[in-house]
Amino acid sequence: MKTFLKTLSVAALAGLASAPVATAEVSEHFIIHALEQTPQEAATLIRDFVAMNDDWSLNGEFEMMGGAAVGMKICFNAMRGYVAAAGLHNLAMMPCGNIALYEENGQSFLSMLDVGYLTTLSPNPELEEGVALARPAYAEMFTEVLGVE
Repeated sequence: MKTFLKTLSVAALAGLASAPVATAEVSEHFIIHALEQTPQEAATLIRDFVAMNDDWSLNGEFEMMGGAAVGMKICFNAMRGYVAAAGLHNLAMMPCGNIALYEENGQSFLSMLDVGYLTTLSPNPELEEGVALARPAYAEMFTEVLGVE
């Protein structure tokens, strides 16, 4: 049974890696920036910035689509207290910075869930304060590290 499940998983992943990319409308919950760097170069720049800055944490990094895209989970550390103050059940939404770095039609992009999704899923004044603090911090970091506006 384990061999069958492993074979099925490998086949599914192979299918995802070769599947055509769908183009969809982008909701207001996403921040998208065109990048001058490749996805891997952008991930390295973000990783290095976070490693040298106590205000940020890298909670995860992983390859997607056979290494063609990079997923990152980073947190603006000051946001943690607001999330916990809004109720510990909100910790399930951490880290706040869910990022994908990918290439589409020869152009690299950064896609991030706007931290406002937190208040959409769990309306709370504490989370609203945290979002107001975190939004400009992420924007500033992307401008400084990746040169995007």
